[in-house]
Amino acid sequence: MGSVSSQGYGVDSSVYDNSMTSPGLGASLKTGGFNTIRYPGGSYADIFNFFSGSDNTLNNGGYFASGDTFDNWIADLIQPSGAKGMITVNYGSNTRNNGPGTPSEAASWVQYANITNNYGILYWEIGNEIYGNGYYSSGNWEYDLNVLSQDPSARLGQPALSPTAYGTNAAAFIKAMKAVDPNIKCGVFLSTSPWVPGWNQNVLTAISKGLQGTGYTLDFVIDHWYPSGTNAQVLAAPGQQISSEVSQLRSAIQQYYTLGNGNQLQILVTETAANANGGLFPYLFTVDEFLTWFEQGASNVEYQELHSGVYQDSSSNTPIGPWYGVQFDSIVARPGDRMVSANSSNSQLRAHGVRRSDGQVGVVLVNDDPSNATTVSVSVSGATLASTGTQYTFGKANFPSGSDTPSSGIASSSINGVGNNFTITVPAYSTVAVLIPQSSNSGNLIANGNYVLSNYQTGLMLDDTQASKTAGNFMCMWPANSGSNQVWTVTNLGNNYISLTNAYSGLALDVYQGSTSPGAKIDQWYWSNFSNQIWKVVSTGNGNYELINQRSGLALGVPAASSGSGSRSLLNGTGLDQETVTGAANQLWTFNN
Repeated sequence: MGSVSSQGYGVDSSVYDNSMTSPGLGASLKTGGFNTIRYPGGSYADIFNFFSGSDNTLNNGGYFASGDTFDNWIADLIQPSGAKGMITVNYGSNTRNNGPGTPSEAASWVQYANITNNYGILYWEIGNEIYGNGYYSSGNWEYDLNVLSQDPSARLGQPALSPTAYGTNAAAFIKAMKAVDPNIKCGVFLSTSPWVPGWNQNVLTAISKGLQGTGYTLDFVIDHWYPSGTNAQVLAAPGQQISSEVSQLRSAIQQYYTLGNGNQLQILVTETAANANGGLFPYLFTVDEFLTWFEQGASNVEYQELHSGVYQDSSSNTPIGPWYGVQFDSIVARPGDRMVSANSSNSQLRAHGVRRSDGQVGVVLVNDDPSNATTVSVSVSGATLASTGTQYTFGKANFPSGSDTPSSGIASSSINGVGNNFTITVPAYSTVAVLIPQSSNSGNLIANGNYVLSNYQTGLMLDDTQASKTAGNFMCMWPANSGSNQVWTVTNLGNNYISLTNAYSGLALDVYQGSTSPGAKIDQWYWSNFSNQIWKVVSTGNGNYELINQRSGLALGVPAASSGSGSRSLLNGTGLDQETVTGAANQLWTFNN
């Protein structure tokens, strides 16, 4: 199924939030597992005007909290959290408040963020819920000065407010913004509401026409999802509705988007929430909802919103239910991990499976029954799993009756007797997750564990040069020294693909800058689950193995100039590279316990 994106766990921030840039909030979001923050708000985006990083204004009488400028958002929230930013540009109103938003204003924001300051903001939404601009009788909440009159009768059915107009104008935004930074991704709003007939068809048709032949494309579509009903109905909604929601969006893209990258368009859910703020009930909803969206291929899910959503209220940075929901999910399903199919025969028990990049299998169980525990028989196929794992629990017992805030955090403990088939009890209104490593006897050529790797030709060891903890440090060969900088942790990822993590630095063996060229150097870098950090183990017999990089298809080797005859001492410190696979001795490695 879908994988967890590096920008999957999101939250919305708004410029009317008096506590948005308060000290410690960014660090708290990082602890919670959030890796994306949206700015400057939902409908507020269409009244927010950007001049420079600290020079921002609002149209239409909006409230701008002191200090909530773009510069401060970056400095006080984005940088301390380590999260990526997501921007919604103003489609609705220009800086003079006498017409619609302009492509040039959006382009100037891209220039300031990514060219002048190198913030690397990847995702850019064009407007918020533009279908709510009064074109349809279903609502007139989105500020859109493509028609100046705010009289509903003067706006209904106006062509300048139509989905065709939005798609045509969005194409102009995309061309202006990508002319500044061609690496950004731009998205438009779609809807599955029956109250806005023709919206998706006309938006996608118009934007296809507007971008045809320009070399630019749409990159993602935007969905907002707020299930309604009783608590029980809302908790059941992810399993009942999200698959259909995604299917409708994909169907519209397939039918009406005519540029060549239709299959690559991402789905971003940039607003969603339970129908009530608080503790336990929104917690259960969040755990289930985020994983369900990821299973269905969504690249990002943004909880609405920072305060009175993820945190208690506008004057408090106290985490509440949805914060813990994201934390629980992100412990088990990390960026780069892949969701796998999981099914439950109990309609009140939601089940999610995760195949992690470190080779472990995760099972997340959500019990939506407010009164009764349920005992679950779990069966896992597709991997041979160990009998001991790690269990995480959180739920009803953590929340005093009626409290938005828990009395304790997520508990973890070792659990025995798991493997591929086990039984576990999930308390009422609670979640349980189990992480299980692969068995050391699961058929992998090299079992999980710690090894010293020696090169067959030189007899020297794969070495973290000068015992450095610096990301980007190049790896070399060196005589055995019993140091932890020569110890590498093997983690099986399936099909004899492995990662190699240095025991001293904690960094992963990596092809420098993801190069696919022969001769590229080998360094160490933070584990990212990217293919340039994944190695295929190939046995050549006699205890020797090739290590083939997944991205490049090239072999880990000793450069030819340093692998010939002569004194081995002269080879000490020689840097390693990747090479066309030949099976020669300088490309063969032995794993020594």
